[in-house]
Amino acid sequence: MANKFIKIILALSIFIASISLFYKFVLEPFQQKNKLDQCIQTLEEHHSQRWNNSCKALGLEEGCGLDKDAATIHLRVYENEKEDCYRKYE
Repeated sequence: MANKFIKIILALSIFIASISLFYKFVLEPFQQKNKLDQCIQTLEEHHSQRWNNSCKALGLEEGCGLDKDAATIHLRVYENEKEDCYRKYE
């Protein structure tokens, strides 16, 4: 009876350890990758909106070519926010 109990406990322990390892090395990285992708996608949408708002403020069409200074500012903000995504999710 005690031998059977030990086998059951051992099997449960192995099962729980397997689930923990699967989560740690398979599911968790997958979830982090999805969060990173979502962060970057949201960032790109916001970047486009800000760029287009700047174009509209100048009386230009969406996707216009901003002057060098304005474009540089937009791109710096974009790169800083992208770095934040990578810091959070990698």
